[in-house]
Amino acid sequence: MRKKLLALSLAFGVTLSLAACGGNNNNSSNSGGNVSGNAGGNGEKITINIGHGGAESTAQQVGCLAMEEYLENTGRFTVNVYPNNSMGSDDELCQMVQNGSIEMCLANSVIVNYVPDTAVYDMYFTFDDIDAVKDKYSNNGEFIKTIGEKYTDVGIHLAGFSIHGFRDVTANKAITSPEDLAGLTFRVQQNEYHILGWESLGATPTPFAFNELYTALQQGTVDAQENPIELIYSQKFYEQQSYITLTNHQQQVQQWLVNDALYQSLSEEDRTLLDEGIQAGCDAATEYALSQEAEWTQEIQDYGCTIVELTDEQRQAFVDRIQPQWDAIKATVDPAVYEAYLA
Repeated sequence: MRKKLLALSLAFGVTLSLAACGGNNNNSSNSGGNVSGNAGGNGEKITINIGHGGAESTAQQVGCLAMEEYLENTGRFTVNVYPNNSMGSDDELCQMVQNGSIEMCLANSVIVNYVPDTAVYDMYFTFDDIDAVKDKYSNNGEFIKTIGEKYTDVGIHLAGFSIHGFRDVTANKAITSPEDLAGLTFRVQQNEYHILGWESLGATPTPFAFNELYTALQQGTVDAQENPIELIYSQKFYEQQSYITLTNHQQQVQQWLVNDALYQSLSEEDRTLLDEGIQAGCDAATEYALSQEAEWTQEIQDYGCTIVELTDEQRQAFVDRIQPQWDAIKATVDPAVYEAYLA
């Protein structure tokens, strides 16, 4: 209830402050319309409120603080960072950015509820290493342009990506083949493609709230789960799971989202500053997540949790089972997006 009240009061405050900026209403027709056009047009500072689901110790927060520092040093922006889903759930944050109640958020795979073509992000075993992930999400201009247009269509501007490693599996046994998943109650996000993916691999997927996951593992409500090393470490899931198998089945990427009406209303100079600030945030988050991963992994091992690396043959056994998920996604998304993602 406290979080809801905070979100509502902040949304009301954002609306009032934006309304005070005045200017032409140049909103996207799909944006929801709370954000005024021509933000900062009278020389007033532009306020950016950004929410995310990570704790203060995560790369999400490191990135947001880097963006805050960059933008506030320009003298044109005031930035307020809200971690820990303090403004709402991941889904609510995306909705608030879309309708203009908040200027920015970081998003995970929940974005598929707003931009269906982002289902391509959920295709398991697409990338063999982190350099391939970086190349696709940071350097592939054709893919970024193609998928970015899908966000714009629903009133959201896709401003960038930060790369946070791969998602891996934790359980109380090593998971070195699809047969090891049989009979396991496997916590997944509320995402139909994740559910289908783990069903295809042989598990019994069960959507479960992230903030209740530690207790569920502790009590045996679920037997296994998957998350990047960063979250396995920060949420201390390794205290309740004795094995981490480095399946590297899905890249962990955060999307940096801006209300499109606000973005389009900025002057060219302010838009450039915002782009640069967001890029600084993406770079800082990526650097922190990837550079710290070895240290987090070592601390997890020191605690007594066993890290299991798959051989190429073992990983291929999982890849051979994932085709139903890929087929379902291919049948759903725009062929241009699908082809650009796999190119």
